[in-house]
Amino acid sequence: MKKSVCVCLTVFAVALLVVSCKGSPDAQKQDPNSPEWLNDFPPEGVIWGIGSAKQSSEQMSMTTAEARARTSVARQLSIKVDAMFTDYLRDAGTVDSQTALSLQEDVSRQVTSIQLNGAQPIKRWKAPDSSWWYLVEYKVSDAKTALTPLFTSEESKYAEFKAQEALRMLDTQLSKNEKPVPVFE
Repeated sequence: MKKSVCVCLTVFAVALLVVSCKGSPDAQKQDPNSPEWLNDFPPEGVIWGIGSAKQSSEQMSMTTAEARARTSVARQLSIKVDAMFTDYLRDAGTVDSQTALSLQEDVSRQVTSIQLNGAQPIKRWKAPDSSWWYLVEYKVSDAKTALTPLFTSEESKYAEFKAQEALRMLDTQLSKNEKPVPVFE
């Protein structure tokens, strides 16, 4: 009886130790080289970009971190993605002895180009490891103002006209193909 009580107490003590270690503040501490605001979300109507850098000089670290934060904002507003996927399969040989060669390739490139008038750093932080972190804010209203000329320019009107023309051509072609095909018996 005493033996089973000792075993139960030991198991209970080990379980208590495990639970107390999991809940300790040390186990849940944030990385000391990243700012507290790293995982925060922006308020309504705002886009945030975060950038960090650790360069050979403090000034270059600050400049690079701010530039990376602005690039993050730009990527959220405008990004052109060129992508290509290639899938190749070759089967050779006879029925009894076949070999197959399969090749897949996925290539993509992302390019961002946009003017960010009004994107401002709102926080910066120097980490213990000497890296710099910047938080840049860009108001959605500023983005709408900046993008409006793109949708009202002559080039965009022409592109919209050409798109409508292409859709009309597609509709015409589809209507030709909708005629029933005679079935010969």
